[in-house]
Amino acid sequence: MSTPADPQADGPFETALDGALARCLVPPGLPQDFRQQLRAAIARSPSTDRARLRAALEQEHAQQLAELQTGYVRLRQRTLGGLIGGAFAAGLLITFSLPWITAHFGRDAVFALPAIGSIVGLALSTRSWWQRSALARLLP
Repeated sequence: MSTPADPQADGPFETALDGALARCLVPPGLPQDFRQQLRAAIARSPSTDRARLRAALEQEHAQQLAELQTGYVRLRQRTLGGLIGGAFAAGLLITFSLPWITAHFGRDAVFALPAIGSIVGLALSTRSWWQRSALARLLP
């Protein structure tokens, strides 16, 4: 991002935000005096346009917030459905596999079942952690 001529004009929050965005994103190609042109365009616009623009931006923000909340509720419902479906599937799997586990492990089947579940859970969580870890990105 192009740095403004006077960094104090934007304030510390905007300066920190610009710095963080510059580290994370590739800046678009903008003219060197983009901020000055933008400020000049805002200063030239009549105050009624600013009020209308502010109202339109607030309405757009409210609409985006409503969409975000709707998506959040939908995500929660799908997550709950997935958990209920997973629990139901796990219960069916245990119901149908319990005679086989009891036949192979005898009295220790009570201990084998939680151990198998723990191993599967640890394997899945380790795989998920490994995919998101910085260490995995360093290794070829």
